[in-house]
Amino acid sequence: MEAKIRILNCVFLSLIGVILLPACQGSADPSKAPDFTLLNLQDEFVNLSEYKGRVVLINFFATNCPPCRVEIPDFIRLQDQYGSKGFAVIGISVDQNGKRILPGFAQALRINYPILLATSKVIRDYGNIYALPASFLINRNHQILKHYTGMVTKHELEPIIVNALGIKD
Repeated sequence: MEAKIRILNCVFLSLIGVILLPACQGSADPSKAPDFTLLNLQDEFVNLSEYKGRVVLINFFATNCPPCRVEIPDFIRLQDQYGSKGFAVIGISVDQNGKRILPGFAQALRINYPILLATSKVIRDYGNIYALPASFLINRNHQILKHYTGMVTKHELEPIIVNALGIKD
């Protein structure tokens, strides 16, 4: 039964991409990360603009996505290592029942960064997320430095983060 639910969730996420793809709207500055206002797990609104001046990794994920689960420990380590130096990770969940399943998921994995609930608008604004995971690394001015479709590792992210933070060896 659980396998059928996972398959249905994957089909649903794929359909979202197919449905939203024609609605793609370019922003005025394609290199600028679109601002968003999304709910976190405590029912508080969070805006990307609150992170101005920080280097941010925005990660779109789903709890039933195996590659998404694999990369989360690296994001936790990056948050621990560089959070005090001006870096932040923001997880954006595309799960259907996020409010119900995400608190236990975040606690079990000891996620140390905010988890927000995706809307169709944020999915559209970020290029109609059609594959998971999808991540955007943005600089202090919220220019997109790198977009990753598929799993990304600490090894791949760290040199770009260190450079964007201006950390010298």
